[in-house]
Amino acid sequence: MNIIYNSLIKLINYYIFWSSFFNEKSKKIQKGRKNTFKYIDENIITSEDKILIHVSSVGEFEQAKPIIDKLKSFKKFKIVISHFSSSLEDKLKEEKNVDFSFYLPSDTKHHMDLLIRKINPIIIIIIKYEFWRNLILAAKEKKIPIISVSSIFRKEQFYLPFYSSYLVNILKKFDLLLVQNRESVELLKYKKINNVIKVGDTRFDRVLGIYNESKDYPLVEQFKKNKKTIIIGSSWKSDIDKLKKEILRDLTETKYIIAPHEINDENIRYIENIFINDTIKYSELPQKIIKKRILIIDTFGLLSSLYKYSDAAFIGGGFRGALHNTLEAVVWDIPIIYGNHRNNKKFNEILILEKNKIGFPISSGNEFKLLINRIVKYGDIGKGGNKLIKKFSGANNKIINEILRLIK
Repeated sequence: MNIIYNSLIKLINYYIFWSSFFNEKSKKIQKGRKNTFKYIDENIITSEDKILIHVSSVGEFEQAKPIIDKLKSFKKFKIVISHFSSSLEDKLKEEKNVDFSFYLPSDTKHHMDLLIRKINPIIIIIIKYEFWRNLILAAKEKKIPIISVSSIFRKEQFYLPFYSSYLVNILKKFDLLLVQNRESVELLKYKKINNVIKVGDTRFDRVLGIYNESKDYPLVEQFKKNKKTIIIGSSWKSDIDKLKKEILRDLTETKYIIAPHEINDENIRYIENIFINDTIKYSELPQKIIKKRILIIDTFGLLSSLYKYSDAAFIGGGFRGALHNTLEAVVWDIPIIYGNHRNNKKFNEILILEKNKIGFPISSGNEFKLLINRIVKYGDIGKGGNKLIKKFSGANNKIINEILRLIK
């Protein structure tokens, strides 16, 4: 087991190293990992109690945010975030409740023993599926409580003999597994893993907080002009390619707001070249003489508040099997549409939204058109999202109580 796992870690390291010569994201990870221990030595010099929270990327960090904010409200902990993805590098620098952040080093025994010794956290919180073996073992060796938060487990995760054995053994090392649903509890207990509690998903708490603190954007309201408006949020090129014909053929007064998943010149030009002479960028508002039908969001940090101006939202990434945050839109009591892909079913909230007829998967542009026509004409589907979000909120308080219990 050790030999196979350590060999896989070496392969990951080789991949990151070689791809860093031509891939900007890998380059950032390679450089960030190299500087981790230097950063720790120069910055994390405090005797205050530190809580180490590990996340993979932006999605996992969003799940950790309610936990971080609540822990910081006690004014007695320093919050240390380790991460894998380069997408968090700049974002974490802007988070006022994050005291320190760095790339998680390669998961070797030497690195993780050194990491734990230097930081000496009072507890380690792993968000979702970041089950790095040597990190977990290093924590256990130092008798530091370690918990997993917001994970969901499915039968297919235990089908492969080697991985199943690894997963069961490593999950037994956790002091506590705080999972999203009852099915995960039952599956883990069947595997003789009993240190598990169902708490729900912190993202429901997170979007309620965003909803309550949302900002108004008068320029977007001016663009909308009381017309029916559809937001295409966190869009990829594959999403635009599926929908473009129906948007181009739409002869109604419906307005569209498109927010690319990655806001850069290339993606903005791509949208502009498809909808020639029919777009305006947010940075160009207010509109002057020529009125445009499509607003392109070219400014970061707006999307979650913009859903209030829409009558329906298409959420990007679904056709790729990497669906983005649906709950940010649902909380505004609007129906959501997304690309149909079997991978999307792994998100517990998608099952909930489809069951309650708030979420609608589509496989073609024609299906998109039919749904939009019904929403624009009748507005009779997809309601009840805000009430649903409130119903499933509350996970954060349960998680905080368990954390405080473990560090007493």
